[in-house]
Amino acid sequence: MKKQILLTTVALLTTAVGVPLSCYAESLNADSSRDNRQEISSAVQAQPQNVEKVGETQSRGESKAKEATVARIQPHERGDRQAVTLYVRNIPVLTFLGDKQAAKTTKVGQTQSAENAADKTTQVATTGKLPSIEPTSANNAPIWQAAAVAARLNQISADGVDASKITVKWKDTGKSNAQKASERYEIAIDGRKLVAVDADTRLPEQNKKKLSDEALQATNRLRRLLGNAPPLKEVAGMPEPKRSQPQNIAFAPVRAVLNGVASWYGPGFHGNRTANGETYNQNALTAAHKSLPFGTRVRVTHTGTGRSIVVRINDRGPYIGGRIIDLSAAAARVLGIASSGVAPVRVEILGR
Repeated sequence: MKKQILLTTVALLTTAVGVPLSCYAESLNADSSRDNRQEISSAVQAQPQNVEKVGETQSRGESKAKEATVARIQPHERGDRQAVTLYVRNIPVLTFLGDKQAAKTTKVGQTQSAENAADKTTQVATTGKLPSIEPTSANNAPIWQAAAVAARLNQISADGVDASKITVKWKDTGKSNAQKASERYEIAIDGRKLVAVDADTRLPEQNKKKLSDEALQATNRLRRLLGNAPPLKEVAGMPEPKRSQPQNIAFAPVRAVLNGVASWYGPGFHGNRTANGETYNQNALTAAHKSLPFGTRVRVTHTGTGRSIVVRINDRGPYIGGRIIDLSAAAARVLGIASSGVAPVRVEILGR
């Protein structure tokens, strides 16, 4: 009887206490799960949304690289020579010419590796470490020269170099006249050599312009395409053209020599009668002297420059003290005294 009462008590306690305890535990677990989910949700919402799709970073990098690439090169042939044209923003700027190619011979069934290498597709030069463009045997090929220049242009475009720093100058190599044509005009960026314009590096257009004009035009294209800089007017450092001395013929042995100052006259006297009765022509090679017989020929030499001219005496003068001869306007221009008006001269009397 006591055992039965004990079992009944245990069952009642289990029924009364055990079930509520279990339900309470489950309620606590459920509340904890809800709190955890809310905390996680809040944490996720608080984080910045920096998630990128797969391949998105790569495409952005490719886009930036594409924007930085402004120069490319295009291999082709010009006649019997290998050629590579440099393009900047799809505008042709320079063409690099290689040596004349030997006749191609291919055995039946054999594919020429050279043809595979000289693919006609456009080659794009990228930024980075620049290849040397010094005149070594390997880099003399036009493909290497063009690639080096294109890489340099891409680099300065990426660096934002001022296009007004692109200049051109005449390059005196100190070589013989036969060798000077190989590198006479040099295009530089901020004082650093970019490319030499010579007989093998010309404008893409096949024209008959002077090499100096081609170098100036290529430079101005680069200035415009890389920064819209104003064009240059001339090539820097151009040597003064050699002036040929007038050819004078001595019609007779020199009879006497006079030294003094020469002057000239023209406007205001043109068309008037001269002392010997001729009509004065300021464009003829004549002169006035105080006493020499009319028709006498004299050679007048500018002692400061060495220029000389032979004139004929057909008038009288000059009448200003210290001057020994008065030249026509044409003779003064040849002698180089038209602007100064007077000059020290040596007058050699040659006779009639």
